[in-house]
Amino acid sequence: MEVDVFQISKSLTLEGELDTAFSFRPFIRDMHHRIETEHTIRAQFYRFVLQNFNNYPQLDAPITAVEALKYPDILELIYAVLSPSVTDEHNFHWAIGTPLPGNILYSTPAFKDFVELYHQDQSATINQGQEAFKNRQKDFVYRLILKKLYKISSDIDNDTIYTKLDETNCLLEKYYKIHIDTAYVDVSVKGELPTLRPEVIEQFLHEGADPGIFDRILPLDLVTIEGFSIITVEDVTAQQSIDNIRLALVNDAEDQNQLFAQVTHSLQTLTGNSCIEFGLLPFLKVNGRLVYDAEECFNSILIQTSSEQGMAQEAYQDLIESYIKKPKAIFFNEICEDNVCKHFYLKALQQSGIKSYALLPVYYNRQLAGVMEIYSRKTIIYYEKLLSKLEAAVPLLSQLLHNSIEQFNQRIEDIIKEQFTSLQHAVEWKFNEAAWNYLRQERHGSEANEIQTVAFKDLYPLYGAIDIRNSTHERNEALQRDLVFLLEKIIAVLQQANEHPEAEVDSRLIAKCEAWLQRINKQVTDNDDTHIRAMLQTQIYALFDELKVRVPALREEIEAYFEAENEETGEGFKHRRALENSIGKINQALNGYFEKAQQKLQQIYPCYFEKFRTDGVEYDVYTGKSLAPDMTFDEQKLNEFRRWQLNSMIDIVHITNKLFDRMECHLRTTQLIFIHSHPIDICFRKDEHRFDVEGAYNIRYEVIKKRIDKVLIKDTGERLTQPGKIALVYTTSDEAQEYLKYIKECCQQQLLTGETEHFELEELQGVAGLRAIRVTVNAPECGVEK
Repeated sequence: MEVDVFQISKSLTLEGELDTAFSFRPFIRDMHHRIETEHTIRAQFYRFVLQNFNNYPQLDAPITAVEALKYPDILELIYAVLSPSVTDEHNFHWAIGTPLPGNILYSTPAFKDFVELYHQDQSATINQGQEAFKNRQKDFVYRLILKKLYKISSDIDNDTIYTKLDETNCLLEKYYKIHIDTAYVDVSVKGELPTLRPEVIEQFLHEGADPGIFDRILPLDLVTIEGFSIITVEDVTAQQSIDNIRLALVNDAEDQNQLFAQVTHSLQTLTGNSCIEFGLLPFLKVNGRLVYDAEECFNSILIQTSSEQGMAQEAYQDLIESYIKKPKAIFFNEICEDNVCKHFYLKALQQSGIKSYALLPVYYNRQLAGVMEIYSRKTIIYYEKLLSKLEAAVPLLSQLLHNSIEQFNQRIEDIIKEQFTSLQHAVEWKFNEAAWNYLRQERHGSEANEIQTVAFKDLYPLYGAIDIRNSTHERNEALQRDLVFLLEKIIAVLQQANEHPEAEVDSRLIAKCEAWLQRINKQVTDNDDTHIRAMLQTQIYALFDELKVRVPALREEIEAYFEAENEETGEGFKHRRALENSIGKINQALNGYFEKAQQKLQQIYPCYFEKFRTDGVEYDVYTGKSLAPDMTFDEQKLNEFRRWQLNSMIDIVHITNKLFDRMECHLRTTQLIFIHSHPIDICFRKDEHRFDVEGAYNIRYEVIKKRIDKVLIKDTGERLTQPGKIALVYTTSDEAQEYLKYIKECCQQQLLTGETEHFELEELQGVAGLRAIRVTVNAPECGVEK
């Protein structure tokens, strides 16, 4: 044993700031108590201890720590009483210290070595800053006062976690718990003990309470502490590693890669070997069928290495399809050629330099959630020795895998909501309330009434429309050119067939096709397309099939015709296909833009955003206080929405113009905004599964929206909407003034040219008095129609 006074840490103690004294009196009192209550042979030992104390009457009074060193036999007896009977002092970290453990005067060699190493080790840290540690020391003293003087148990946490780098592996940490036993510490107060109000005690007992609460009631200079403390140090690396994993899961970092790095580092610390690495592979399912998702699966070394070699999907399927039928622990202590031949998925691992690999099934609620991978690039692993260390971490890893599965499922659900239903996050809470009220009535035995209507009042609407210019004309022209091509092919085949008597072609059919060709060359309608389709199905297809048999010489021509009629590849659909591809490119770009825009708008204030696909895109945006009653909605937020609306149209002009040269059909778009400054009400139509406006005045808003897309400027016959320009329709001058401010801003930023036109619009059915502003986007590539 080591008999010597030395400090744990001078900077991390309150020693010297309090009236403290080293004393054996609390221990002597405890020995008397033990003799009275102990009925085994140990009572004789306690009497022996007291007899030795009786040899030194001076020990009935406080002494200094230095003076205590004169009594090594007494210190040894204390160690014998308080330490386990079967211990090796060279491995057992135990010490006697001053009442507040700043100085140590008697310890095991292991404890002294530990403290000396702490002083030398630059990596050693106590898991708190110095000021925080001093506050904790003060907190410790006051909780000790509560326990000793007020008999209030405060669950004193006398443990401090100390971290240092592992001596055998500097990439990993070792964790030690320093525990202070205050059983032999007495506390007394100079003068009268203050009365503590219950609310003060309650406030202090809360975790993280400020010790200053007590400083004003019972300053520490009025307190005397005497006795000695027992300090033990325990290696808690395994438990702390588990706690670190649990903490990482609770905090749930947004960066999943960072979370995984924390977990794997803790697993390495748990095993004490940085050469051992870990991977996790969740089993993801869609409709009960296993699927592969590169993002969720990328924390698997198998997927990483297979991806580098372009065979991640194959490796996943090869492993999962066979593994899920018989999930069990699989160990490859050494990946050799025989193993690679039997298991295809090992090939990528071997080529990436991995020497050992193991798979362990991980279950969540008795369901297979995925597998844990253990592997090494540097050494051969004997997994059997490793598993016992990892056993405690498996439940947490199952939670991590389950979280990955839930995250994947949530993403699928979010996409369904975003892409296929109108139930957006901004309004979902209202549906939840309606569902809860319906369920509550049902459970209280009320008659099953209809579920309440989901409605929102006083929302500000924003409407915009991006239309493909002359799309109807473009469709008719594409249809005309394709039908002309097909009819010419049909007439050519029939005329050739007419030269063969065995063909038996009715000349009236040729005349009918020629009449259709003559008509379509002049003008085509959708009805024409329908009638020609009917003729092809009832007269041409069957005849052509017969002609292939009757006149083999025509087979090649007839098959060429049927190839031309293939909608995806045939020449007979060439122009319609080119038009649809071009429209598709525009719509894809617009949808992508608005998907991102919706996320930005939700950050300003919750809003309901609905798109409608036409030849282009229309959208409705509704925002206002009733969408988020707990949030502040003001004019500034509304202005941000309106400013976004104008700027978004400018962006769209640039986006569609950049697509111009990449489209098979050169198409332009027009941009239209309808300004409506008054709030409106909307409600959810259960029969139509969508939101619609409420009230007669609000319905007028809908009517105007539907009729202004092709409105003309009064007395000119000119369409209001033009490519390269933005048209803003309004009913009152106040509405126009609001947007004119935003137009001025955009002109100053050179987003618009500065050319601002004002118009009265022609009267529409049931709508009169509309006006408009038209501005030109500052985009040199714009082709503006005259």
